[in-house]
Amino acid sequence: MIHYYTRIASFVLAFGFFISCSTLQSSNQESATSENLSEQQIQQQIKSLDKDISSNPKQADLYLKKGKLLTKLAQKKENPSERVSPYTNARQVLDRAANLYRNTADSEDKVSDLLNVTWSLEHNHGIKLLQEENVEKTNYERAIAHFNNATIVIPDSAISYTMKARTLYKNQQQKEAIETLETAREKIENPPVLLLEQLAYLYLENNDPKKAIGIYEQAESFSNKNLNLLHGLSNAYINAGEHQKAIKLLKQLLEDEPQNIVYGQSLATELYFLGKSKIDSVASTLKHSDSLDDTAFESIDTLLSNAEERFNKISDANPGNLEIQERTATFYYNSASQYQKLVPLVSDEHQEQLQEKIKQYLSASIPLFENLVEQGQQNQKIWKKLFQAYSILEMEQEAENAKANL
Repeated sequence: MIHYYTRIASFVLAFGFFISCSTLQSSNQESATSENLSEQQIQQQIKSLDKDISSNPKQADLYLKKGKLLTKLAQKKENPSERVSPYTNARQVLDRAANLYRNTADSEDKVSDLLNVTWSLEHNHGIKLLQEENVEKTNYERAIAHFNNATIVIPDSAISYTMKARTLYKNQQQKEAIETLETAREKIENPPVLLLEQLAYLYLENNDPKKAIGIYEQAESFSNKNLNLLHGLSNAYINAGEHQKAIKLLKQLLEDEPQNIVYGQSLATELYFLGKSKIDSVASTLKHSDSLDDTAFESIDTLLSNAEERFNKISDANPGNLEIQERTATFYYNSASQYQKLVPLVSDEHQEQLQEKIKQYLSASIPLFENLVEQGQQNQKIWKKLFQAYSILEMEQEAENAKANL
């Protein structure tokens, strides 16, 4: 359940690190007597209240007073990580007070106010530590403890979980960041899209694209065309090797941003990989059969032709971008290599078709690789590919020159 005071807390955060003066004033006036007490004195008052509660277990005000004392006891501790136990006890006691107030004519606003003020104190202390210049490891650890305290005070405070996870990530504690956001998913009935997006990203970065996909899809199901989400989901599909889904999503992204080079190259690459997977499937089938399904060959040809068209479109639009040229050249070279897999497995008739495709793709790769060499991109990988392309196409003099550069 998303509690009333959670919504108030989120509203407060939207306006910065402050809450209304009236709320603070009310809290400070009522707790002034406990501000100057020592931890021992507060504990003595708590023991006295416990006796009163035993005698009057239905009196909400007693639980509220104990909750206030427990929050003050927590705040007396300099190290925020030592506040967990008193805050946990305070939360339990205040839940009891709120339940008893519901059964009477009294209002539970006092409980909500106390929880909101306590949450704000912890959450904003964490924010303040992160805003200091040259944030050190100690600051990260203290900030994490403050955000953790905030989630104890208000267990469905999405923003506190999110900030705790971000801080853990910055402190190189990726596993703990994931655990924090998974806890948030359990505690919050309808976790916000931003929280789910952050969790999915962490799973993707942690080399777990399957889990990332599930969370991205959950977030996307109630998101109104969030492009960041779709971008993350497409990356997850790509990393998981789900090429069909990646292609469909990338086409959708390109409808919104047709000039986006990353989306265009990603789509072209996924079309290539889908074609490659179909070649692998055909090769596996041919090892147990002598015939090649013409429709399968046509499907491969269509996918690689579509990929070629997109690579060329991007390359033509960015003639000076050597990275794009290299990717386009590599696509041609790799496509030829993929077709080569099928040559020894097919009949003479189909061999002729495949050899023609291989020559076509290698011939298209050569001027692109040569231009890269002319522009100073003379690394061993390029020279090796040029040597192999020249050799297959029986360009002997060029092959010797490439070999010399190897």
